[in-house]
Amino acid sequence: MSEQPQSIKQSEGTSFYTVSGSGKLYGLENQLVHVLAEANQTNQLFELVLITGGKGAYFPLHCHEHLFETIFVLEGKLEVILDGKKYMVTAFDYIHIPPKTIHGYRMHSHKTRFISYTLGGKMTDVYQQIGKKLKRNEWPMTDLAFDAASFEQAEKESDLILMHGIRQLSNTTKPSVLFHSLLPQAVQPYVLEAGEGKQYIVDGQLHELIATTETTGGGFTHFVIEGAKGKYFPPHYHQVHTEALYCVEGKMNLQLNGEDICLMPGDFAYIPPYTVHSYEFVSHSNKFLLLLLPGKIEQLYEQFEEAQSPSICPYFIQEGNLMIDRETSSQYDLVFIEKG
Repeated sequence: MSEQPQSIKQSEGTSFYTVSGSGKLYGLENQLVHVLAEANQTNQLFELVLITGGKGAYFPLHCHEHLFETIFVLEGKLEVILDGKKYMVTAFDYIHIPPKTIHGYRMHSHKTRFISYTLGGKMTDVYQQIGKKLKRNEWPMTDLAFDAASFEQAEKESDLILMHGIRQLSNTTKPSVLFHSLLPQAVQPYVLEAGEGKQYIVDGQLHELIATTETTGGGFTHFVIEGAKGKYFPPHYHQVHTEALYCVEGKMNLQLNGEDICLMPGDFAYIPPYTVHSYEFVSHSNKFLLLLLPGKIEQLYEQFEEAQSPSICPYFIQEGNLMIDRETSSQYDLVFIEKG
């Protein structure tokens, strides 16, 4: 098993993985943008970037006509504005941003990191237009101030609409601290506190739904999956669904079409339909973020009872929990590979 996977080139529709820190790199005002997946690599389904910034770094208020955006915080404190409401979010909180939602952010820690999925367009074109392409990490980016002309060009050529130019976010109101946030049942912007999604125990692992087909209009689902050392998911494939996996914590052995890969924090894997894959957790504490498109597979969880405690620790889950019915699973595009 390789200890450090390498980024590989791929044709459209084939699986690939990228190592933390690899991919195109852009410098913004006191921020770095690592591109982990572009639309031309994912059959035009989505893009994924990792954004790291220093205290005070921001992105001005804006919206997208067609882009659906999600943000998952990895480290630090991030002030987010969604349709006029301010929130202070921290590690593992989730921000859900449908098209036409006015939003912006400001970083409040000396180091803040988050990953952002965008679906339905090319947000990486915006970073290319407003940022400086870099060949290596050049931290901090204090000398790369936002340029109004670059933003104007991005508005003309990309799905970006600025509300008040490139001005900083207002300080007139304090952001709200999340407490017992709820997962909505409709397509709308929301912020979800870590651990407040729908939680299910599956094969000794904790599967938490943080975005559902109800909140995405059937477009995709988001899961946070956690488990202890030795927990695994057997070989399987999807006939329709595309899967995107981002390692948040720990270490996991991933097998893609017979290739063994060791995923570490910050590594990403793209898994299109008919790709046989499985995984096993290696560290004592493991967490990854899973994106599934279109999201029908979410219905599979209806056969499980939702976890009673919203703060359940996945590392105390005992053996003998509900297992997936393999015959039922195939109805929801989860096809297991039977041993020969």
